Amino acid sequence: MTLQESLGKFFTPDYGKTTRTDETYKTVSQHCALRITQSVNDYHAVADDRQLMRELRNDIDYHLRRYHEYCIKQRTGAHYIEVDGDADCDFEHLIPASRIRDLLLADAITLEQALNAPTVELSREKHKMLKSMGWGSITPDMWLPFKRYTNLFDAKFRTYDGGTIDVETWTLERHYQHFQHLII
Repeated sequence: MTLQESLGKFFTPDYGKTTRTDETYKTVSQHCALRITQSVNDYHAVADDRQLMRELRNDIDYHLRRYHEYCIKQRTGAHYIEVDGDADCDFEHLIPASRIRDLLLADAITLEQALNAPTVELSREKHKMLKSMGWGSITPDMWLPFKRYTNLFDAKFRTYDGGTIDVETWTLERHYQHFQHLII
């Protein structure tokens, strides 16, 4: 069969739609966790192939972001919301996603912690400021993660469910304790 004939016989499959439920979130969570675990294990097994290590980090990044998008952003919005922020907000990782990945690879955090890393709905203006000041992929203090913002601008944040936080004292540990109920 020629390529032209093959294309002529092709029909677009109907994959059907899914409705978001606790089960669909669980499916995505389990799939991402499995893929990340496999990529982390493969990464640690690589002897000396920098390109393969880069590809495995890319795989981890993809599945972390997929989980964050589907199981956090599209489920609750974000862990934190800027109070009095503009209507135009960006979904932002309070600790840069690449740092979360690196912490996971170094066994400094668990997979569960990487999947539930703090996310923020940050005004687009402040997000641009963060990037323009060189803080797009770095953070000065992972223990007190809001320092990444308070070093650059004044802003108040609340939890997605309306809780108040003190950005000066809110630790990464408190984040994980507070949002334990969201773990899928």
